[in-house]
Amino acid sequence: MAITFSPFLVTSVLEVAKRATLRARYTIRVAGMKAHLRIFLLIALITVLFYWRFLLSHQFSLLLGFEGANQAYAWLNFWVTTVRQGIWPLWDPFTFSGHPFAGEMQTSAFYPFNLLLALAPLHKGTFSPQLYHNFYALSHVFCAFFLYLLARELGLSSFAGLISGICFSLGGYVVRMGGWPHQLGSALWLPLIFLCLIRALGASRMQSAVAYSVFSGLGLALSILSGGLHVAMMQGLAALFLVVFYTAERARKLPYRPAVWMRAALVLAIFAVIALAGGAVQLLPAAEYSRQAFRFVINAKLPATTKIPYANLSDGLWPNSILGFLVAGMAGNPGSGEYINPYLGVFPLLMAIIAVWKNRAVFWVRFLAGLTLAVFLYSLGPLSLLHGVFYALAPFLWLAREPDRFLYLADFGVAILAGFGIDAILRAPVTSWNPLNQVLRWLLAACAVVMGYQAFLGRGDFSPWISFSILMIFLSYGLFRYVTAGHHTVWARFLIAALILFDLYAFDWTVANISQESAKHANALDNLLGLRGAADFLKAQGGGLFRTEVFLEPNPNVGDLFGIQTTLGYGATLVQNYDRFRDRSDLLNVRYSIRPPSATDPSPVYQDPACKIYEKSNYYPRAWLVHQTSVEPDTDRMLQLMNDSSMDLHRTALVDAPLTVSLQAAPDGWLDKAEFVHYGANLLELDVETRSSGLLVLSEVFYPGWKATVNGAATPVWRVDGMLRGLVVPAGKTRVAVYYAPASFFLGLTFSVLAFLTGAIVCAIAWIRTRTRAKEARPATVHS
Repeated sequence: MAITFSPFLVTSVLEVAKRATLRARYTIRVAGMKAHLRIFLLIALITVLFYWRFLLSHQFSLLLGFEGANQAYAWLNFWVTTVRQGIWPLWDPFTFSGHPFAGEMQTSAFYPFNLLLALAPLHKGTFSPQLYHNFYALSHVFCAFFLYLLARELGLSSFAGLISGICFSLGGYVVRMGGWPHQLGSALWLPLIFLCLIRALGASRMQSAVAYSVFSGLGLALSILSGGLHVAMMQGLAALFLVVFYTAERARKLPYRPAVWMRAALVLAIFAVIALAGGAVQLLPAAEYSRQAFRFVINAKLPATTKIPYANLSDGLWPNSILGFLVAGMAGNPGSGEYINPYLGVFPLLMAIIAVWKNRAVFWVRFLAGLTLAVFLYSLGPLSLLHGVFYALAPFLWLAREPDRFLYLADFGVAILAGFGIDAILRAPVTSWNPLNQVLRWLLAACAVVMGYQAFLGRGDFSPWISFSILMIFLSYGLFRYVTAGHHTVWARFLIAALILFDLYAFDWTVANISQESAKHANALDNLLGLRGAADFLKAQGGGLFRTEVFLEPNPNVGDLFGIQTTLGYGATLVQNYDRFRDRSDLLNVRYSIRPPSATDPSPVYQDPACKIYEKSNYYPRAWLVHQTSVEPDTDRMLQLMNDSSMDLHRTALVDAPLTVSLQAAPDGWLDKAEFVHYGANLLELDVETRSSGLLVLSEVFYPGWKATVNGAATPVWRVDGMLRGLVVPAGKTRVAVYYAPASFFLGLTFSVLAFLTGAIVCAIAWIRTRTRAKEARPATVHS
């Protein structure tokens, strides 16, 4: 008997199957989201407990070091207070007599998540240190959660993913960024970059591949905007290696290899374009600034665009701690220097070794192990051939002059490998660990000999940190034996998490005790805040605009913290013209100087336990007019002329090129007038009155991007007296406006907006499709 199928019946069956599939996917997705939410809340709880010292107590801080106080805290204070005034902080008028705040990437001038900090109220007129601590902890929560998501994508269990996230966020490179929030903000995006790239490369549909490529590029763009240039460069290299090796692995298994490589090339191209475009608002001003600035590198001063000589690079990891992954105290407290300790804990390191041993057939284990080994060899610096080859061939990699910072990628690899190892010991048979047990017993015997030599013979010079690391080796071995004996219960998992957190917490040297640091006179934040009285005195002075010199050692960043215009500040770079001519403090409108309380100069106008303030008399005003110029294109010759006692810069301006407009002599007995009616970070307005055309000289640092109008008509801005701005004004009363509008910023902003707008459109399309599928997946309502 023949069986016939109705087209309607076939269609109905297919529709039912489609709805059942969508409903199953919807159920799995909802369950997965709930599981992720539980893990996120658990990570948040663990982070709060880990950082209880500065989150739940006011006795500890991350900002007591000099860089934490004068870089991270002071810069954020300037950023927040400026944004709260409705002004984007492109130019900083309070340090170095004015300089491009957005030029130095470390200031994080365009990091969008810093806007959350601007929403909170100020604390005594300045940015709240507690808010800094809260934001720092929140960044660690997302750092751990992002790595957890990546670990789950790679096939790890929820518990293994949680441990990997904790190790990456609360250990190694990432946990030691207390005074460098820009690097922490950059570091946390690597897991999402990898996650989206993996999905893009493995997507079955081209639309999904493009979407995930865009998202991965935006992750790197956010890393760039956070200001951690070195971290972003590492992430870009790691992403390149991921695409190449993952594609090679897939091409080996698929019949049509060219298509696989074409997909990889497309993904990589979209990733790079979106990353560079998204970060352009920071990259282009930074590139412009580098052409104008000096960089200070190990007692050397170099133009920022000059490739750092190999001899001026950091020495790398060796000999600081070749065993830094195993013994955290081998190099002492790394918080006191540039060296980044890679320590992630003894037990996670053991798990990473087990992962390579047991799961070496898994591609991700091989890839992460290879990445870890490569960056470890690179971190050896000049001792490593790999480091030399990359220095010679990789463009701009010389900017990351501290090779040991590449251990960030090693920590990333070890953290995920630790998750693979944990899954291995929780699933493997009891009898499969004999070879490793033999090796570990020999290691324990060696540790016992070392400890005995120290304890019983009283010889050796071990720090307590090294002794504690040896103790963690014993505890880790005991836990390893306990778990591999067949104890795979919840209690075993709790012991694993507890031991790892105990280990990482003991070696978290970023948090300092406020009272102890103050007793040692090492509390840089307290020293900086102690100048509030001096800042209040200076703000109360009348007589128009002025600047202040600071002669305290080390130099505190009172400018960015209290809004006092100073001639110095804090940074790794300096505008070249300003650096050459800044000894002429009289031209810089310096009216006051802040000196130590021990200063013996007579007649201070203000003093307190923190400092003394003296008033100067021989200073130029903030603006004046001259009616004659002298052209001198040679910088050295110009400096000589400026220091010549016969040169009166009140009357004659030195320029490096002839003016395009002729000046007129001033009438006898007439005093030109130039009065500020508005002074802002990015805009200056003056009323000028003169009987003959002259050159208005502003005691403001000359820099590309400053434009001017006279009575609404555009006029050129000239470099005057080596470092100042000047513009020609006609006879009569005029309104002068000088504003900072760099083309690099607006062009970069356009690219960045387009990149993130592309991401928003992709998100919207994905959300609409998800909603449509969810609606199709819901069971139909039956009406009676």
